Amino acid sequence: MDFIFEIVSVRTFWRILLFLHFLMAVGLLAAVTLQAVAVMIPVRQTAGKFIERLRPGPAASYALAVLILYVPAFLLGSWIYIKYRTYVRIPMEQTGRWWTVGTFEFKEHVVTMGIGLLPAYWYFWRQPLSEEHATIRKWLTLFLAFTVWYSFAVGHVANDFRGVGS
Repeated sequence: MDFIFEIVSVRTFWRILLFLHFLMAVGLLAAVTLQAVAVMIPVRQTAGKFIERLRPGPAASYALAVLILYVPAFLLGSWIYIKYRTYVRIPMEQTGRWWTVGTFEFKEHVVTMGIGLLPAYWYFWRQPLSEEHATIRKWLTLFLAFTVWYSFAVGHVANDFRGVGS
Protein backbone atom coordinates (compact mmCIF):
# COMPACT_ATOMS: atom_id res chain seq x y z
CA MET A 1 0.00 0.00 0.00
CA ASP A 2 2.94 2.35 0.48
CA PHE A 3 3.40 2.76 -3.27
CA ILE A 4 -0.17 4.12 -3.52
CA PHE A 5 0.49 6.64 -0.77
CA GLU A 6 3.50 7.91 -2.72
CA ILE A 7 1.07 8.97 -5.46
CA VAL A 8 -1.90 10.21 -3.40
CA SER A 9 -2.26 11.23 0.21
CA VAL A 10 -3.93 8.92 2.69
CA ARG A 11 -6.86 11.32 3.02
CA THR A 12 -7.35 11.44 -0.76
CA PHE A 13 -7.12 7.65 -0.98
CA TRP A 14 -9.96 7.18 1.50
CA ARG A 15 -12.04 9.85 -0.20
CA ILE A 16 -11.59 8.07 -3.54
CA LEU A 17 -12.72 4.79 -1.96
CA LEU A 18 -15.72 6.49 -0.40
CA PHE A 19 -16.62 8.05 -3.75
CA LEU A 20 -16.37 4.67 -5.54
CA HIS A 21 -18.55 3.16 -2.84
CA PHE A 22 -21.03 6.00 -3.39
CA LEU A 23 -21.10 5.41 -7.17
CA MET A 24 -21.77 1.70 -6.72
CA ALA A 25 -24.43 2.47 -4.15
CA VAL A 26 -26.23 4.86 -6.51
CA GLY A 27 -26.17 2.29 -9.32
CA LEU A 28 -27.43 -0.39 -6.93
CA LEU A 29 -30.10 1.98 -5.64
CA ALA A 30 -31.34 2.59 -9.18
CA ALA A 31 -31.36 -1.09 -10.16
CA VAL A 32 -33.08 -2.38 -7.03
CA THR A 33 -35.62 0.47 -7.03
CA LEU A 34 -36.57 -0.15 -10.65
CA GLN A 35 -36.87 -3.86 -9.95
CA ALA A 36 -39.01 -3.25 -6.86
CA VAL A 37 -41.32 -0.98 -8.84
CA ALA A 38 -41.53 -3.55 -11.64
CA VAL A 39 -42.40 -6.26 -9.11
CA MET A 40 -45.05 -4.15 -7.40
CA ILE A 41 -46.77 -2.80 -10.52
CA PRO A 42 -48.30 -5.57 -12.61
CA VAL A 43 -48.05 -5.46 -16.39
CA ARG A 44 -51.14 -3.93 -17.92
CA GLN A 45 -52.04 -5.32 -21.29
CA THR A 46 -54.56 -2.66 -22.25
CA ALA A 47 -53.36 0.45 -20.51
CA GLY A 48 -55.34 3.41 -21.72
CA LYS A 49 -53.79 6.34 -19.91
CA PHE A 50 -50.22 7.53 -20.13
CA ILE A 51 -49.60 7.19 -16.38
CA GLU A 52 -50.85 3.60 -16.38
CA ARG A 53 -48.35 2.69 -19.09
CA LEU A 54 -45.37 4.03 -17.16
CA ARG A 55 -43.48 1.06 -15.82
CA PRO A 56 -39.85 0.00 -15.72
CA GLY A 57 -38.58 -2.88 -17.83
CA PRO A 58 -39.06 -6.53 -16.94
CA ALA A 59 -38.16 -7.17 -13.29
CA ALA A 60 -35.87 -10.08 -14.15
CA SER A 61 -33.63 -7.82 -16.23
CA TYR A 62 -32.42 -6.01 -13.09
CA ALA A 63 -31.43 -9.11 -11.09
CA LEU A 64 -27.93 -9.45 -12.52
CA ALA A 65 -27.19 -5.75 -12.01
CA VAL A 66 -28.33 -5.99 -8.39
CA LEU A 67 -26.06 -8.99 -7.81
CA ILE A 68 -23.09 -7.45 -9.57
CA LEU A 69 -23.38 -4.17 -7.67
CA TYR A 70 -24.37 -5.45 -4.21
CA VAL A 71 -21.32 -7.64 -3.64
CA PRO A 72 -18.57 -5.10 -4.51
CA ALA A 73 -20.48 -2.30 -2.73
CA PHE A 74 -20.63 -4.55 0.34
CA LEU A 75 -16.93 -5.43 0.14
CA LEU A 76 -15.82 -1.84 -0.42
CA GLY A 77 -18.11 -0.68 2.37
CA SER A 78 -16.57 -3.30 4.65
CA TRP A 79 -13.12 -1.93 3.89
CA ILE A 80 -14.22 1.66 4.48
CA TYR A 81 -15.87 0.50 7.71
CA ILE A 82 -12.42 0.09 9.26
CA LYS A 83 -11.82 3.82 8.89
CA TYR A 84 -15.35 4.62 10.12
CA ARG A 85 -14.88 2.48 13.21
CA THR A 86 -11.81 4.40 14.36
CA TYR A 87 -12.29 7.95 13.06
CA VAL A 88 -16.04 8.50 12.97
CA ARG A 89 -17.76 6.23 15.44
CA ILE A 90 -15.57 7.09 18.44
CA PRO A 91 -16.28 10.85 18.17
CA MET A 92 -19.99 10.04 17.71
CA GLU A 93 -19.96 8.11 20.95
CA GLN A 94 -17.98 10.84 22.72
CA THR A 95 -20.52 13.47 21.70
CA GLY A 96 -23.48 11.26 22.62
CA ARG A 97 -24.91 10.75 19.13
CA TRP A 98 -26.45 7.44 20.13
CA TRP A 99 -29.22 7.47 17.52
CA THR A 100 -26.69 7.86 14.73
CA VAL A 101 -24.50 5.11 16.16
CA GLY A 102 -27.53 2.85 16.65
CA THR A 103 -28.91 3.36 13.15
CA PHE A 104 -25.49 2.57 11.70
CA GLU A 105 -25.29 -0.57 13.86
CA PHE A 106 -28.68 -1.62 12.50
CA LYS A 107 -27.41 -0.87 8.98
CA GLU A 108 -24.56 -3.33 9.53
CA HIS A 109 -27.02 -6.07 10.41
CA VAL A 110 -29.46 -5.31 7.59
CA VAL A 111 -26.71 -5.21 4.94
CA THR A 112 -25.32 -8.50 6.23
CA MET A 113 -28.77 -10.10 6.01
CA GLY A 114 -28.99 -8.79 2.45
CA ILE A 115 -25.65 -10.35 1.46
CA GLY A 116 -26.79 -13.59 3.08
CA LEU A 117 -30.00 -13.57 1.02
CA LEU A 118 -28.23 -12.96 -2.31
CA PRO A 119 -27.84 -16.67 -3.14
CA ALA A 120 -31.59 -17.17 -2.67
CA TYR A 121 -32.25 -13.99 -4.63
CA TRP A 122 -30.11 -15.25 -7.50
CA TYR A 123 -31.76 -18.69 -7.38
CA PHE A 124 -35.31 -17.36 -7.58
CA TRP A 125 -34.54 -14.75 -10.26
CA ARG A 126 -32.69 -17.04 -12.67
CA GLN A 127 -34.37 -17.94 -15.94
CA PRO A 128 -36.83 -19.44 -16.61
CA LEU A 129 -38.90 -17.75 -13.93
CA SER A 130 -41.33 -20.01 -12.14
CA GLU A 131 -44.72 -18.47 -11.46
CA GLU A 132 -45.02 -20.38 -8.20
CA HIS A 133 -42.05 -18.41 -6.79
CA ALA A 134 -43.38 -14.96 -7.71
CA THR A 135 -44.21 -14.10 -4.10
CA ILE A 136 -40.77 -15.14 -2.87
CA ARG A 137 -39.12 -13.06 -5.61
CA LYS A 138 -41.27 -10.09 -4.68
CA TRP A 139 -40.40 -10.19 -0.98
CA LEU A 140 -36.71 -10.82 -1.58
CA THR A 141 -36.62 -7.84 -3.92
CA LEU A 142 -38.50 -5.62 -1.50
CA PHE A 143 -36.21 -6.60 1.36
CA LEU A 144 -33.13 -5.83 -0.74
CA ALA A 145 -34.71 -2.51 -1.78
CA PHE A 146 -35.30 -1.65 1.88
CA THR A 147 -31.74 -2.69 2.70
CA VAL A 148 -30.21 -0.53 -0.01
CA TRP A 149 -32.36 2.54 0.67
CA TYR A 150 -31.85 2.33 4.43
CA SER A 151 -28.10 1.83 4.02
CA PHE A 152 -27.83 4.72 1.60
CA ALA A 153 -29.62 7.13 3.94
CA VAL A 154 -27.79 6.03 7.09
CA GLY A 155 -24.43 6.04 5.33
CA HIS A 156 -24.96 9.65 4.33
CA VAL A 157 -25.87 10.64 7.88
CA ALA A 158 -22.74 8.96 9.24
CA ASN A 159 -20.57 10.53 6.54
CA ASP A 160 -22.07 13.96 7.14
CA PHE A 161 -21.20 13.72 10.83
CA ARG A 162 -17.52 13.41 10.09
CA GLY A 163 -16.43 12.26 6.67
CA VAL A 164 -14.05 9.34 6.29
CA GLY A 165 -11.27 11.58 5.09
CA SER A 166 -11.39 13.82 8.20
